Amino acid sequence: MNNNNTAAAFETYTLVFHLRGLAALEVAMGTAVTQSALNALQAGLPALKAAVLQDETQVLPISGLPRGMWGVRYQSPARAADAQAEKQAAIHFAATQLGMELAKQVFGSATASFARLHVALLPGHPERETLLAQVEKALPPEDAAAERALQQVLAHHAVRTFLQPVVGFPDALLLGFEALARGLEGSPVERADQLFGVAARMGRSRELEIACAWQALQWLERLPTHQWLSINLSALSFTDEKLRRALARPGIVVELTEHLPLNNAHSLLPLIAELRAGGARLALDDTGCGFADLQAIETLRPDFIKLCITVIRSVKRDPAQVLRELEATIAHLRALGVGILAEGVESEDEARLLAALDIDYAQGWLYGKPQPAACFLVAD
Repeated sequence: MNNNNTAAAFETYTLVFHLRGLAALEVAMGTAVTQSALNALQAGLPALKAAVLQDETQVLPISGLPRGMWGVRYQSPARAADAQAEKQAAIHFAATQLGMELAKQVFGSATASFARLHVALLPGHPERETLLAQVEKALPPEDAAAERALQQVLAHHAVRTFLQPVVGFPDALLLGFEALARGLEGSPVERADQLFGVAARMGRSRELEIACAWQALQWLERLPTHQWLSINLSALSFTDEKLRRALARPGIVVELTEHLPLNNAHSLLPLIAELRAGGARLALDDTGCGFADLQAIETLRPDFIKLCITVIRSVKRDPAQVLRELEATIAHLRALGVGILAEGVESEDEARLLAALDIDYAQGWLYGKPQPAACFLVAD
């Protein structure tokens, strides 16, 4: 609370939404896509703030904040200390949950966990520099329950493999599946973004990725011979020799999941050659229209790239501007002999917009939602 006068009619608070990772997002996704996503995020914030601050008064926007940061000041009716603390905690929780949902609507789950939308709730009305410093200090604390859940997943080999169809475009012929990971059902790491977010915070991303890959590989033999199985790995996990040998076989697509500096991309070339010698293929996941992604593609020459869901949704929001940038990107990729997969295609409208582009494959809820592997494949 901003003062100790319990007789005061109102107490002032500052609520801030901060999109972290904006600079890296712009490098990866390109200027037009990033700005389109920012516009969509900003357009969704008024409804979000109205939902969480419906009982508060004098809700006023804060001007002069850095790009990717939005804030409001509001007055909350004076209450007893415990009641006020409970009320503000409820506001912070609601803003965080709705903020996560909004970010996923705009970016998709994968990119939303990379470009994190954090929420800070501060007492009073600090000046700009103090506000920025306090927002940095207000990042979410470590979640002990989630960390225990992750430890249980790893200790008991409890990763659950889900599959999502990959189809030809525009004929929608089933070509294969992407293997996706889930944590224990009903746990704080049930969703993929929770699972990998906690692993990153604990420094166990590589261990988790390798565990997910081995679990997914168990389903390969149950696929028809003409269908493929895509397995996600970061460059760090890609260097695991035993796993790489197991992946170097027909029917496997290794999706490289992170945006690599050029020198790191060069270092992977011998490992990629090993994979391809065994019959596997390479894809680059979450690819945008930015310079860094195109540079890595020129170095690695993947068999295909997956256009990030942020790109796909930006095409729907701002077709004229984004399509021009995307057409130029696709033309460049075609010149390199790289195939194109559009992921996150959720509606017929999106499919119709993409039909004007030179795209080979598609993935998204329009063609099938992720489901437990057993729903698609019969176990031995």
